[in-house]
Amino acid sequence: MASETVSIEIREAVIDEWPIVHRIMREAFEEYRGVLHPPSGALREELEDTIRKLSPRGGAVLAIAEGEAIGSAQYRVEDDYVYIGRISVVASARGRGIGKQLVRFLEKLAAGRGLSEVRLEVRLSLPANIQFYERLGYRVIIECRYPDDSDGWYIMAKAC
Repeated sequence: MASETVSIEIREAVIDEWPIVHRIMREAFEEYRGVLHPPSGALREELEDTIRKLSPRGGAVLAIAEGEAIGSAQYRVEDDYVYIGRISVVASARGRGIGKQLVRFLEKLAAGRGLSEVRLEVRLSLPANIQFYERLGYRVIIECRYPDDSDGWYIMAKAC
């Protein structure tokens, strides 16, 4: 399917669609199995964990193309910012700007709720992902390390 001829719809997922959000997340994060140390929590996260984590201060969004869900992201509203997590695009749909559209949708959601900032976290061992968010205007505000110092992550932020 050619990206220029296929319209992508980004919208909030209703709770009945959270199993779809969870499935896309697990599928997208599968590429990191055996690569990230420690392993990504996304690969252990069950649907019930996702629901517990997002309720009542969060939600999820879906990217839909030709009636099929091909991307998702989760968010949680904090005091003065929205935290975005688990940005996921199925392998067959990558390279079409869907991740960028998901992030932009959530930035608008945060601004629409009067919040001042959007934050997300990125593994240090995934430099292409760090560069992706830098190109979208995110900056590093905190660097964190795992206790065994095997890896770390940046907390990145962007003003709304």
